[in-house]
Amino acid sequence: MLSRVAQASRLGLMTARLSQPVAFPSLRAIPATAPHFASPWLRSYSKRSSGQPPKESKQKPSQAQNDAEAAKTPEKPAENDVNKASEQSPEAPKEGEQIPFHKLPDLTQGIPSTLFEEMGGDKKKEQQALQELEEAESKGGERDRSEYVSTSERNRKWWTRFMLTATAAGGTLSLLYMGRNWEDNIEAERHADIPNGPGPGLWWKRAKARMTESVTYYQEPAFEKLLPDPDPTFERPYTLCLSLDDLLIHSEWTREHGWRIAKRPGVDYFIRYLSQYYELVLFTSTPYATGEPVMRKLDPFRLILWPLYREATKFEDGEIVKDLSYLNRDLSKVIIIDTKAKHVRNQPDNAIILDPWKGDRNDKNLVNLIPFLEYIHTMQYSDVRKVIKSFDGKDIPTEFARREAIARKEFQAKQLAHKHRHGSGVGALGNMLGLNPSNMNMMVSPDGEQNPAEAFAQGKMLQDVARERGQRNYMELEKQIRENGEKWLKEEAAMMEAAQKEAMSSMMGSFGGWFGGNNPPEKKA
Repeated sequence: MLSRVAQASRLGLMTARLSQPVAFPSLRAIPATAPHFASPWLRSYSKRSSGQPPKESKQKPSQAQNDAEAAKTPEKPAENDVNKASEQSPEAPKEGEQIPFHKLPDLTQGIPSTLFEEMGGDKKKEQQALQELEEAESKGGERDRSEYVSTSERNRKWWTRFMLTATAAGGTLSLLYMGRNWEDNIEAERHADIPNGPGPGLWWKRAKARMTESVTYYQEPAFEKLLPDPDPTFERPYTLCLSLDDLLIHSEWTREHGWRIAKRPGVDYFIRYLSQYYELVLFTSTPYATGEPVMRKLDPFRLILWPLYREATKFEDGEIVKDLSYLNRDLSKVIIIDTKAKHVRNQPDNAIILDPWKGDRNDKNLVNLIPFLEYIHTMQYSDVRKVIKSFDGKDIPTEFARREAIARKEFQAKQLAHKHRHGSGVGALGNMLGLNPSNMNMMVSPDGEQNPAEAFAQGKMLQDVARERGQRNYMELEKQIRENGEKWLKEEAAMMEAAQKEAMSSMMGSFGGWFGGNNPPEKKA
């Protein structure tokens, strides 16, 4: 916006240009009164246009003449107050008074133009507009920033309203769609408490059930039954779940070597020995893509029957939980060994929590658990949770060794007292018939292992007999692995390769069927 001084200068320049006289020699000189506020400029211009320089009057005007001129001529505005001079106008001469000769227009060069008078109205309008603008600035000043709305701001508000409206409409339509009736009998059976119907209450319940399922899809395990139904011919009534990180292995990263994985001392012995007593299950929070290659190296002979990875866990309250209720097993015969109590918070009575292993080569905590786990299988407890509960707050290997020592001392005392008694009637009858009591025992092993009665006579406890049997089975398994281990691995690799080829051929046959090719020939039986 131009300043008021610049505007006044432009108005003065326009006035000077419009006041230029135009010569009309053929017309009669008609005296015309020039505008009183522009007469000094016109007079000086006419003198310059005649080609003669203006002459200064040698005669000084009288005092009366000076007073009359001062009364009739407006005062010259000061340079520092241009706006006031543009707004004020000189007083018009009174009627009857004669205009001085030097103030009359010079008609020698023609009649002055009347264009300035004709445009006087526009000039007044411009002055009035300037005056109103000055008054508005003096009263209100500049507008507030909040009153100004840019184009981008208006566009943003429009798009915001549009998106909110579209979101509300989409949510309403989605709610109506998700509240529809159940599409098949499977959904109807899964939500038996929410029947089909047009009522608004039933509509909302169906929509809520579907929305809950869509969320729990990412929180619940991949399957409702993580393990298949138990096989009656599989003589292992107990299930033992093992974690992976910091229990069987420890992984670490260094700048020099990158990622390295260490196997815990005694892991091979722990897995191979307990595989004869328990159904071994790997239950880890490690994803399948990371854990499966590790398990192929850790257990190449697949003694751990069922590996379960992150996809089998449950996401609850921001934590990963290993929910044993999804295992499809009797929880009274399930034991889980882990390093974090929060992983087994849903079934804490089934859990044995060990300290995380950080790579100590002399660690024996895992192997020290074998006698306790073997004792549970030997005694055939109906509910392992009661046994684990009795060791609550104590180190299980240490406490079990203490209890076993007390039981052994009592057993030896009973055996010593029993030697001073006579033999039972059955034993005497057998001696009379020349029969060895061991031959009459129903627990004689086919391979000729020691009879429990003979073991008791030698001061051995029942768990000692079971331990000796377990050691023989372990040694037999080790022998089979040494002799046939490589063969088993090659057979497994060949089976996997054949399965991959079959899957590839099936996929190519499907592609050929899509594009109009012939179906692959069927294999002859």
